[in-house]
Amino acid sequence: MCGICGYTDNQPHGVLQAMLKRMAHRGPDDSGYIIDGVDDGHVTLGMARLSIIDLSGGHQPIPNEDDSIWVVFNGEIYNYIELREELERAGHSFKTMSDTETIVHAYEQYGIDFLHKLNGMFAIAIWDKRTETLMLARDRFGVKPLCYMEKNKAIVFASEINTMLCHPLTGREIDHEALSHYFALRNIPAPFTVYKDIRVLLPGHALIKNKTGTKILKWYDLNMNAAWQDRDENALIERIDEILRDSVRLRLRADVSYGAFLSGGIDSSTVVAIMSQYSPKPVQTFSLAFADMPAHKNDPYFARIVASQYATAHHECVMSWSDLQQGLSTVICHLGQPFAGVISSYWLSKYMSQHVKVALSGDGADDMFASYGHHRLVWPIAAARLAKAQGRPSDDLDYGFFNNRRDFVETMSAYEPWQWRLAYTSFMEEDKAHVFSKKGKELFLSYSTTDFLKNIYLSCNDKADELNKMLYLDINTLLHNEILFFNDMLSMASSLEVRTPFLDYRMVELAASIPGSLKIKGLTLKYILRCVAARYVPKEILDRPKEGFVLPKNTWLRQGLSSMVREVLSAERLSIHGYFDTRYVDSLVKRFIEADETLTYKVWTLMIFQIWLESCYHK
Repeated sequence: MCGICGYTDNQPHGVLQAMLKRMAHRGPDDSGYIIDGVDDGHVTLGMARLSIIDLSGGHQPIPNEDDSIWVVFNGEIYNYIELREELERAGHSFKTMSDTETIVHAYEQYGIDFLHKLNGMFAIAIWDKRTETLMLARDRFGVKPLCYMEKNKAIVFASEINTMLCHPLTGREIDHEALSHYFALRNIPAPFTVYKDIRVLLPGHALIKNKTGTKILKWYDLNMNAAWQDRDENALIERIDEILRDSVRLRLRADVSYGAFLSGGIDSSTVVAIMSQYSPKPVQTFSLAFADMPAHKNDPYFARIVASQYATAHHECVMSWSDLQQGLSTVICHLGQPFAGVISSYWLSKYMSQHVKVALSGDGADDMFASYGHHRLVWPIAAARLAKAQGRPSDDLDYGFFNNRRDFVETMSAYEPWQWRLAYTSFMEEDKAHVFSKKGKELFLSYSTTDFLKNIYLSCNDKADELNKMLYLDINTLLHNEILFFNDMLSMASSLEVRTPFLDYRMVELAASIPGSLKIKGLTLKYILRCVAARYVPKEILDRPKEGFVLPKNTWLRQGLSSMVREVLSAERLSIHGYFDTRYVDSLVKRFIEADETLTYKVWTLMIFQIWLESCYHK
């Protein structure tokens, strides 16, 4: 685990040093680099290391036997022991016991196809002297970040946006298309970043630069195929359990102390239960509690139940609204660009890093097995559409979770899925027209977030059902742009490595083969996963509503932080850019603070942008 960076132009060594220093929090244990001259310049690879496996021998960059191929790498290859044995049988010799060295030999043996051999999370840079080829590659689902820039025939790359800004070629011009999507989605979707010069390498993609030029290719795509349709449900439960157990087992490979996030929900509780069966000592578990706990936030209570059942060494981190107020700008600056998703993991990760260097989490399960609000809407809309097509009245239809919101279902059924998906974000397309000033409309309204989502949705396998198509959209947007983005950035800010067993590619591919009818069945979310979880966690956990480590923003922003909200979104502060209709924003804030907590996402999204622009924007 570390941060990586590099470039292919003739910058002085001080540029590399600045880049490494900027991401030192990602790798405080070690650093290294290689500079190799080629006909039209140099290739520079650098890394800052957080030592997890082979603490003394895993220094990077690492070469092959004759120093003709070099690698820097951020992540973990969980099957490195098995892969190493395979490569040794093929004649390769190893100098270290690190997982990084398996990468360079696997590339040497299999070429770019080696990526399919890896079970892990990774962002990789390989320099092949023999062919003068630089290859950048990112893991299948985007667990580890990697951004890049191509300018003046040079490539610059790094694990973080802020590191990219240390290179003198990187411009600071804001990408208005990226921000238009941010105001809708609460995150900036890859391949965009807030800066026009910097792009994100998409999950399952690789960038190749050699003498003939630069190209980007997709090396992996997830196929939603519903192969388990009409097959034995009990056999499926066994298969999920088998893969999940092996995924957890592999993610316990470490030469340092490890622990787990424990929210007391189904996903993290199941991971902790399986960890406890493999770990030779009590698992260290960590939960986040909130001072002046709102009545609906019961994470600590449920986490204690699981911790007690599995005799874990349990820790609780208590956070208050004043902690949020004092640390908010720091968190936003760590992220490198506006991000209005979950940020509470910053405080919990900071606390956890005092005890462990590696932590397992339950992230990814919601995106594969379905539990979000827009997932719950899929079957009711499908029923409403079918009834309309058949000319049947909708009065007797079962709308499940939405039986008390029938008008909402019927209204949303008139829209395409990628359109009503935005009903669960911040500003839908029509909302943008209200929030922006004349200047803002000119800058942002020509870009369509709806079209962006549509293109991804329609790229899903035509044979997939409606729910699996929505999950495909989420896996290719929400998962890596929000869940995994904050998961990595805010844990690595405190040098904590997070591992995600549910995102083992075997588990994701199995989930992709399961029909949506086994993911949401009646009023049961994540039905088939719950069947597995029932083997490990008590009924009280299975029956609790979904919560997770989500800040009680609707309470805090309207109470302890209300003056901060008014100040940050005041007409005076907003005038520094002039993007918003200040009267509309003022009305929005007033309605939110006085009564309407449904406006939380909108207010939070605007606040985060304003704080980023004032405190973090690198002009």
